[in-house]
Amino acid sequence: MFNMERDLRITPARGDLAASSLKGQIEAKKYCDGTTYQLVHGLTNLHVEPNDNALTSNQLLYGEEFVVYDIKDGWAWGQASRDGYVGYCRADALSSDLLPTTHHVTNLSSYIFPEPSAKSAPVGQIFMMSQVSVINEVPTKGFVQLADGNWIFAPHISNIFGTDSVSEALKFLYVPYIWGGNSSAGIDCSGLVQLAFAATGIDVPRDSDQQAKEIGTILADDAIPQKGDIAFFPGHVGFMLDDMHLLHANMHHMRVSIDPLKEVIDVVSFQTDEPPLTFIKRIEI
Repeated sequence: MFNMERDLRITPARGDLAASSLKGQIEAKKYCDGTTYQLVHGLTNLHVEPNDNALTSNQLLYGEEFVVYDIKDGWAWGQASRDGYVGYCRADALSSDLLPTTHHVTNLSSYIFPEPSAKSAPVGQIFMMSQVSVINEVPTKGFVQLADGNWIFAPHISNIFGTDSVSEALKFLYVPYIWGGNSSAGIDCSGLVQLAFAATGIDVPRDSDQQAKEIGTILADDAIPQKGDIAFFPGHVGFMLDDMHLLHANMHHMRVSIDPLKEVIDVVSFQTDEPPLTFIKRIEI
């Protein structure tokens, strides 16, 4: 039987198959060690079922690793190495050829080109915090070559992390909201928090309830919020910009916006019987 204390979002187990590491903990008909693949598409949806119309729970970025336990009918079922999320993605988005990554994308998005020229037709678009493998850091016409022979504009990537998660999150201002989104093509509230911290070299969980449990220290009721504090609501999360304003990806405006905290509390209060502001947390780095 499934252990209901486990978070099934990050537990690689189905009724018929589970990761070998769960043997003796979760009952399944079969256990598998899994095979590591790498994302070769710029942005790939991770679904809760092997169906393009199924709920998107997360998105996988170019260059990240995905441990696959089953491939069937063009779908791969597995677990993202970055945040542990389990689901189904299109198998053709994956490659078994693993390239060691050296840099990450710092721009909201960038293009990969077949040659060091902005006039050449791009091979594909990749997004912030995508991982790339640079073989020569000396630019040619402003571009650096990747291990697969393609090229990327050098100022769009770095092997050094940022220092301010709020500044990273502000890059996404006005980006449209989409459930499960993880890029400038569309992002959700917890994806914004996760990506902003990732850009500073800090790994945080994917969903707001997981983030509420695992990161930061709750502020006292009489404490004054400051820039960088994280405000948690029932099913929602955002960055405090100061003591009164929240930066968040939200369904109310269907984009990343800056709103007075009081207005956000008022909106949430109409959507839940719980206290509209759960708490505010401070991240000590």
